[in-house]
Amino acid sequence: MVETFGEGAFDGFLTLNQEPWTHLREVGLLIWASTEHENLYCWQTDDSTDPDRWSVAIRTFDDEVVPFDCSAAEFICRILLDPHHPFTMAGYFDTHWFMNYRESE
Repeated sequence: MVETFGEGAFDGFLTLNQEPWTHLREVGLLIWASTEHENLYCWQTDDSTDPDRWSVAIRTFDDEVVPFDCSAAEFICRILLDPHHPFTMAGYFDTHWFMNYRESE
């Protein structure tokens, strides 16, 4: 996603990491994004599985881990469009945008 969108945030809310954060790797989570509400969007790592097949888990601000059986791209689509998703952004915005943090080259 970073290769496609660059460094930035969806709706100024969900910030994509330029490089995954590894400080939760020992508990099987690799952080690929975060929110202003301190939720961490992670892949559930598994050394026996192709990383392209890792599913998503959310590490909430109160340290709860909420798993989702989908890819990161599918997860983002769901939270942007599904008003009933538990981590939805659909109820807050009528349209969505990506704010690129890099200056134009």
